[in-house]
Amino acid sequence: MYYDEFHNHKWARNLKHARRLLAEGRLDAFYHGEDLPEGDVYPGMRVMAAYWTSVEHEMKMRRKTLLKGANHPEWESDPELVAQARDFHQRFVADMKELVVRDGILPAERLDALAAAGWETPANWAEVMRQRQQDSLAALETGAFPPELVEAWFDSCLRSVSNYNRYLIWGGVNAAALVRREGPAALKAAVDATAENFMWEISKEFFATVLPAAGFEDIGDLMELGLRGMFADQYYIKGEDREEGEKTIRTSILKNCELAGIYRRVELWNGLAPCSLGYGICRYDEVHGQATMMITMPPMVSPAYRLLKSLALHEDATECVFELTTTPADDMERILMVQEKVFGPVDEE
Repeated sequence: MYYDEFHNHKWARNLKHARRLLAEGRLDAFYHGEDLPEGDVYPGMRVMAAYWTSVEHEMKMRRKTLLKGANHPEWESDPELVAQARDFHQRFVADMKELVVRDGILPAERLDALAAAGWETPANWAEVMRQRQQDSLAALETGAFPPELVEAWFDSCLRSVSNYNRYLIWGGVNAAALVRREGPAALKAAVDATAENFMWEISKEFFATVLPAAGFEDIGDLMELGLRGMFADQYYIKGEDREEGEKTIRTSILKNCELAGIYRRVELWNGLAPCSLGYGICRYDEVHGQATMMITMPPMVSPAYRLLKSLALHEDATECVFELTTTPADDMERILMVQEKVFGPVDEE
């Protein structure tokens, strides 16, 4: 296998579990998800399909953002980089083919058919997803999922997994080229120049565009996707809360990292030192997390969010650790600022 199974292929574990639920006739769990032993979660088809589609949009934006910060838009069509990205993605697809057969998810020929149709996100993805959601709710009422509906969910998930990793790999190839051609400082400068803009642009993409289009419109839906969607790719542990005076400090622990797993392979195959590309992942992760906390935390607290330990930045790390600190405050000003930056000005009429 080219990529690390623990870091990069949890999707297969989830889709294997989905097949098991179908075989057991547990249709509600297949669609809506269920909690698993040792704190893991099977998110369910509804959440996984929407989550992976949202990550497609994120990885496209990350790649373009880095090229903008590096002032190299021409690398979009750089023959060397395009060829390397294609080669590294084909290695990922080879892993996918091995896993879908090994785990009884679907025949290898189905993955070949998806590849032949093209990995790119279909223009009508939102319309199709909403119709599939409606059809699934109707199927739950009858107690039987039509086979074509089941297979459509699997095809949708596999296409999204392949495509978002395609863009993630392409972004890693661009980051590696920046380090190889211009040095490590150039990567840091490109990220620093674009991190704040990325923070709000990705928030607008998620919360105002992609997730509502995918049928996750109210705060309950968004919280479900945020809390359970991450388990589509990640092994997540909630750390213990602690109090420091009036502050509450919560840690979130990720035992694996899809992005770090990809970038580690891109580093290796480019002859770069381990963790030399990590800043191209982690600073964007940190500001994305900060914006999410600013959007979702209530106005009676002020949130601060930071990355403490990273699989992509620290060679000796065995997990990623993020820390959220909330302090009691009258933070309505934050709510209004977030509203304007993410959702647009409030109509006072």
